Amino acid sequence: MLAELQADRSRLADLEAQILPLERAISVLRAEQALLQERLESYKYPVLTLPNEIMSEIFKHFPSRYPPLTGPLSPTHLTRICRKWREIALATPVLWSALSLYISHLSTVEEVHERSDVWLKRSGSCPLTIFITSFRRHVGCEMFPGIVAHRTRWEHLKLYVCGLDLSTIDGPMPLLRHLDVELLEKSPTVLAFHDVPLLRTVILDHYACASVTLPWVQLTSLVLTDVGPSQCSPILQQTTNLVHCELEIGVEDDDLDVAYLPDRDITLPYLDSLVLTNPDGETVHVFLNSFVVPGLRRLTLEEEFLGSSPIKSLARFISKSSCVLQEVHITGERRVHEDSYILAFPSVPNFSFKGPYLEETINNENSGDEIDSEDVESDSFDSE
Repeated sequence: MLAELQADRSRLADLEAQILPLERAISVLRAEQALLQERLESYKYPVLTLPNEIMSEIFKHFPSRYPPLTGPLSPTHLTRICRKWREIALATPVLWSALSLYISHLSTVEEVHERSDVWLKRSGSCPLTIFITSFRRHVGCEMFPGIVAHRTRWEHLKLYVCGLDLSTIDGPMPLLRHLDVELLEKSPTVLAFHDVPLLRTVILDHYACASVTLPWVQLTSLVLTDVGPSQCSPILQQTTNLVHCELEIGVEDDDLDVAYLPDRDITLPYLDSLVLTNPDGETVHVFLNSFVVPGLRRLTLEEEFLGSSPIKSLARFISKSSCVLQEVHITGERRVHEDSYILAFPSVPNFSFKGPYLEETINNENSGDEIDSEDVESDSFDSE
């Protein structure tokens, strides 16, 4: 028994002898650890030394035009970095002035209201940018009452909805500058926008054109998509102050619309840029003949708008408007070689072409236009 006790005492002494240098080593390591931690804690990252006002200005450039409510591209992401960033973000109303709201089939009134109400409160009195998307039929303002209640602060409004009765958003919008409406079906009522004194830029699709009435004369930029000539012509007759115009002509359901020509010319004296596209591939070249645009400098169109003799048609267009084109962009399939355009219109400094050149038709189509190149000069001379 005594021998065992003596052995235990000996073993304990050995363990203490081994532990002592290890404890000393750990003590040295802990001292170094504390020193490094103190040094790190005393370091201030440059971005955290910036004044709050500068950080706020930086934050204003973070979100996109229509930021999502959640995720890495949402301003809410800034509130999760650190306490200081959260305080700055919540104290920057303009950061919350753009709201993108998606209403699904499962969305409830309470859910939509809760999400939007938070942003509206944080935005203070800033002008609002609103984007509402919904594929849910018969969506009314009851789904977003808070947003509608703040219509006097709307500056940019974009709607991509199905079955929305536009009358539910009727009311003064004194700050509205940009309106973008795409409807998946026609609104049951036509909404007349009256109190929109600052409205200048409008984008409408086929159903939206038939569902709204606007103070057309005050617009400077207009984009119409999937519209026929007979639908957009009455509108263009009223938009006499346009500077930029884009028309996507769609006539697949109306054969008579292909040959439609307005009763009188569409005169747009201040138009600087005109873009014509025709995704349906129908022949609508007569529509171009109705334009009188003396101030036009940039023209973008598919060759189909110029008919069977593109160069001759373009010459007539320029002659009729007496415009001095600086840029002409021909898109889509071409039957006339780019060299023929450049040769026929030496006064146009910039020609560009996007789309395939159909070489197999060159003998039938291009030769006729080259022969008519003298007519181009005579047309221009006659216009003087």
